[in-house]
Formats: sequence, C-alpha cells, structure tokens
Amino acid sequence: MTDRLVEPQPAIPMVPLRRLNIRDDVYVLLRSGILNHNYPPGRRLDLEYLSNQLQVSRTPVKEALHRLESEGLVQILPRRGTFVTALDPVTISESYDVRIALEQFVAGAAAQNATPADVQALRDIQRQMQHELAAPDFSVAVERYIRLDQDFHTLIVGLGKNARLLEVYRTIGGPLQLARILNKFDAGDYLAYTEPEHSAIISAVASRDSKALKRALTQHVEFAKGRVMVRLGRLATKGQDK
Repeated sequence: MTDRLVEPQPAIPMVPLRRLNIRDDVYVLLRSGILNHNYPPGRRLDLEYLSNQLQVSRTPVKEALHRLESEGLVQILPRRGTFVTALDPVTISESYDVRIALEQFVAGAAAQNATPADVQALRDIQRQMQHELAAPDFSVAVERYIRLDQDFHTLIVGLGKNARLLEVYRTIGGPLQLARILNKFDAGDYLAYTEPEHSAIISAVASRDSKALKRALTQHVEFAKGRVMVRLGRLATKGQDK
C-alpha cells in the first residue's frame, strides 16, 4: 500500500474563513500559497490534508483545485493526484509563444471593440499597479501586481469577443505568473519596462489603432519572455553549481 502523502505537506497559514463564502476563501488561500511558493512547483497537494488543515469539507477544496487547474496553476492527474504546475523552461517559453500568438490574433478586434469605458478600465488597472510598485515592501505586493498585470491583459483579450480563446488564454497565464514571482523582479524592473510598455498598449487601444496595438502587445510580451527566460537560465545555473 502506498503512502498518500508522498512528501511532507506545508502548513497552511491559518486565516479566518468566512462561513458565508468558504469556496472563495479556500480558493484565494490556496492560490496565494501557490503564487507565494509555499507550495512550490511540482508539489503534490493532498485533498484530505488540505481539508483537515482548513477545517472544511473536501468539496470546497476540490472546487478550488479545479478553479486553479483552469488557470494552469495546478495539474490534476487521474490516479496520481493534484500537483502544482512545474516550471519547465521549455514549457514557459512555449507558453509565452502561445500568449504572443493569441494577443496578436485579438489585436484587431480589440482595437475596434474598445469603448472609452474599456480604455478607462485599463488606465485604472495601470494606476493600481503603480500603487503596488510604491509599496514599502514590494516582495509583499508583487503577487497583487502580477495579478493586476494578468487582469490588464485579460481585459484586452476579452475585447476580442471570443470566449473560447479567452478560456485558453487564462489557462496559460498561471504558469507565467508563477515564473515571474519565482524570478523575483523588483519594482525598478517593472518601472523601467512593464509600465512604459503598458502605456504604449493603452495609447494604441485609445486611438483604436489595430496595427499599433498588435505591435505594442508583441513587443511587450516578447520583451517579458526574454527577461523571464534569462532569469530562469540564471536560476538553473545556480542550481547546478550547488
């Protein structure tokens, strides 16, 4: 008989669960644990253990894990279990390539469909991101910053009015968020690169210029891919040197 817990499970930070919203609370807690690497890539997540730690039934935990699977943050493998998505450099590179293709595909429709309210929503997200960059301790704020960044791009992709494409886009976003948090970019990195690149994207959306939007999105994601892959390469080298 095999042991259900193939490796020690980390303790879950105990925060009060709102009994009127247990499903969302469990989801948020597990998602934060994954993005903060309390549950590192490749970690097996045991359903019974999580239920006991959170003092809830298995149902909200199971539902949370399925939501996380839809975001690409966990993999649910039949007869094997649930695992935090592993950060394989090849997979990360390919995920960025898919992201570039999807954003290029929707650029024309997004530019044409965008309303003044959509442009304002993008600007509001950018302001919230800038607020997080000004946090006294960006290591605490980085998860929120990256989540806002995902919201920014998801809003643009959503303007393409293609529900299936948006679903696929959300799935590839999770591993890329994990990779960015692992790489520990600081606020200065995002101020120097992400913020001006986002401003160019907003400008293209506001002017309804599909060519400019496609160009701005492509450059932004290609640059982001390059920065992440360089950091992943350095991390891999450090791991080999140990």
